[in-house]
Amino acid sequence: MLSFEEKKNIFDQYTELEAHPVSMGRINYHFPASVREKKIAVNHLHPNGNAFIYAPFLDDADKNGFVNVREASEAELKELLSGSISFLSTDGDEFEEGYEEAFRDAYRTVLILRYENKMWAIYADDHLEAIFPSREAADSYLMDEGFQ
Repeated sequence: MLSFEEKKNIFDQYTELEAHPVSMGRINYHFPASVREKKIAVNHLHPNGNAFIYAPFLDDADKNGFVNVREASEAELKELLSGSISFLSTDGDEFEEGYEEAFRDAYRTVLILRYENKMWAIYADDHLEAIFPSREAADSYLMDEGFQ
């Protein structure tokens, strides 16, 4: 098991993180550039060497999205922390703003499906025809209208 100082030295290597002392000699590491609601990447690095890294994408994460790293090696800490920072750097959207696809029906009419403002908009030429909160709903509409 790595000591408090060893873990602290590893976490301090990540210049994008800010150390915030909390009670009982513990330290939290915040990721201020997070685009998600959560900002804490490392929670409660304790003088006894215990700590938690935010990794909600892992199956063994607790209900708050943290995994215990008391017994983690240096390589495991770095892998988890890099994953945490990557996760916090994205908003979870699969599609980038402005992503679009063209759909055609049997009459060669073209509709454009565009992702904007976290919604799916369907345009006929430059005219908004419909808007949907999910890709699935937009795809369903297009299929119902005969577009592929």
